[in-house]
Amino acid sequence: MNDLITKIREAAIDMLKKVEFEEDGHTYKRVSDGKWLQGVSEVSSIIPKDWLSAWGAKEAVKFLGYSDYPEDTERAEDILKLIKDIDLLHYQSLLKDAKGASFRKSKEALIDGKRGHEWLETYVKAKIREQELPIIPEDNLKRPCEQFVEWAEKEIDYWILSEARVAYPDKEYAGTLDALAMMKSGKLAIVDFKFASHISEDYYLQTAGYQHTFDPYEIPIEQRIIVRLPKTLEKDEWDKKERKYKKVPNNIEIKIVDTPYDFDRDTFLHMLPVKKWINYLTKNANAKM
Repeated sequence: MNDLITKIREAAIDMLKKVEFEEDGHTYKRVSDGKWLQGVSEVSSIIPKDWLSAWGAKEAVKFLGYSDYPEDTERAEDILKLIKDIDLLHYQSLLKDAKGASFRKSKEALIDGKRGHEWLETYVKAKIREQELPIIPEDNLKRPCEQFVEWAEKEIDYWILSEARVAYPDKEYAGTLDALAMMKSGKLAIVDFKFASHISEDYYLQTAGYQHTFDPYEIPIEQRIIVRLPKTLEKDEWDKKERKYKKVPNNIEIKIVDTPYDFDRDTFLHMLPVKKWINYLTKNANAKM
């Protein structure tokens, strides 16, 4: 056990020596020649998200009073009264606010996720260092944090890394790994935390990118685990039979990635030049403005 931990931490230190991690935590530079490297999450996120446009439309009409629940008419009644008393200019302003509803909700979610990640980082580091554990928050993060601790105590043998800066400089990418742990099953696993409404397939590629940074060091990572942490007690779920949304309990979700690592790794590596091409187009477009 001690030999494996030492080998992993030496690998992490070696990666740190080869890459400069900027203060924003999202940009990386190769020490040998100053070349900018691509971020793991930015590369994996170029996978199309078919649900995104539907979600944006849903948030816009929700702002204007539509509800998936027939008995919920309060917002629609308020909007109807408001429309009767405003002129065209104010009506257009209302529509503009509706257009930005999904963006505002996304920003709110990012704030929750940032605080949640900070608490998880503190918890995992305290476990590694055998220090006093952080107090579980009393706000909307209370339930997901409690569920996470319950899962971790049951499934994690010991934590090895937390918020680890990892990199594959020769392949021109780097990133920040949430955690690396030894499971009670005896398998070494990458653990990725997501405060999200569902598990997206691009997470499979993201975790494969992280795992690949350990391959040159011959570190035998056997699992990639995605921990989806809920932000609400309930969530909307589409009832295919009744063709409407219903409220269901929103609990922690644990996903052991079952797509082949080699396949995910190779797909991630082929996405690197695609992301570089997108960055090139964006840079040139901005330069012309």
